[in-house]
Amino acid sequence: MKIIAIDIGTSRIKCAVFDESGNMGALTSQRLDRAASPNTQDAEQWYSITASLLRQMTMQVDGIIDGIVLTGNMHALLGINRSGVPVSPAILWSDNSAMAESDELNHRYRPYLLQHFGNSSIPVFTLPKIMRMKRQNEALYNSTVAFLQSKDYIAYKLTGQICTDYSDASGVLAMDMETRQWAMEWLKELEIAPSKFPPIHPSDAICGHVTSQAARETGLSQGTPVIIGSGDLASAAIGSGVNDDSFSLTLGTAGQLLATGQPGMGKNIAGKLFVFAHADLSRELYLGSVPAGGFSFEWFAKMHNITMPQFFQEASQCELSMELPSYIPYILGKGAPYMDYHPDGAFLGISANHTLGQFCLATIFGALCPLRQCADLLESLSSPRKNIVLQALACREPCVRNAACALFPQDKLLPGNSEASLLGAAIIGAKALGAYSTMKSAAESMVKNKPFALPQSAIAQEMFQHFLELTQLL
Repeated sequence: MKIIAIDIGTSRIKCAVFDESGNMGALTSQRLDRAASPNTQDAEQWYSITASLLRQMTMQVDGIIDGIVLTGNMHALLGINRSGVPVSPAILWSDNSAMAESDELNHRYRPYLLQHFGNSSIPVFTLPKIMRMKRQNEALYNSTVAFLQSKDYIAYKLTGQICTDYSDASGVLAMDMETRQWAMEWLKELEIAPSKFPPIHPSDAICGHVTSQAARETGLSQGTPVIIGSGDLASAAIGSGVNDDSFSLTLGTAGQLLATGQPGMGKNIAGKLFVFAHADLSRELYLGSVPAGGFSFEWFAKMHNITMPQFFQEASQCELSMELPSYIPYILGKGAPYMDYHPDGAFLGISANHTLGQFCLATIFGALCPLRQCADLLESLSSPRKNIVLQALACREPCVRNAACALFPQDKLLPGNSEASLLGAAIIGAKALGAYSTMKSAAESMVKNKPFALPQSAIAQEMFQHFLELTQLL
């Protein structure tokens, strides 16, 4: 079996081929330029890059492609008109401009939001962005026939079908978590047209087949099945092997701690951590986050005119110590568990003796502390977790990996394949195409994590307690 997985990231679009055992063959990608407008992107460029990557992929892969499966960044605002053309650039999750609309939703409806959607409102969700569009540019709102997420737009371009999946729908803040349907009457109360929200399918649903036009543009065979897939949080959790006994820790642009639980358990967590529908419908998906996770590293490096390799090299020359300055990583807002997206970052305890390397290591450790805070909170509200899987920068950069291992008490695992979202999408695709009867059995066969023996340290625990004391004072 050959499955092509496509990941529409905020920084890079990736395309890889997998077999039903989880082995990854060809991998190709292209970086997206975010420098000019970090919070918006051209959705038509998403597709042009995807088509180009698929043409490269189909030239490298021998034999029939059994299916295409999608994943991508969540919470975006992307409206398309009756011709299927985006009405404006996609507004990414990182855009905080709908703060007023988000505050309004919480003021008027917070108990309703928590009960039906598992989350209070934050400006990164799609619904407050839609409200802001309607108020500030009603012509764009009126010309929109469907609001799609990134992977949904690619699915539309490949198949001509408009739809989404449960995981992405749950990140809009308008899908009832129990009925898994759009909250039609409530949307009408907000004067938002329910007809603009696409049909919702399971993540492993075949949403359509490659059209003749898409076949010409991508090199795929006409009629190839396309699986709608999931938002990148859900696919990353599946591709990391996350289950009810484990976390996964990712430091990308944001810092993310992912976990799962039985449906309904999220009611204990709602309002403290994020609750989403999972690609595996037998589970819910929980997220702890700090918006400026890995972004903190880029920000600090840019401010001090050093490259990212130099940043990590400087950090690696220092050791964790109470003598380090304390970095409070809320430069893009606090995230979970505070659910506050007003910027409020800081360096504290600075002395004239601190070196550049100490600041770099402090930035790394400070970005990890809120995720440990989320892990402790989730365990207190649900159950202990035995393992933590380190992903992205947390597994690739030794100084980040060592800091994470020192901070977290769980047994550490490193991924056999660090492309968690792509692997997770492939697992969804393998289930959809009949290679496995359940998502769980597919993940157990296709995910190959490895133990990593580096224990937590006493000094990291002391530093973490100091971080908590400082944030309580702010």
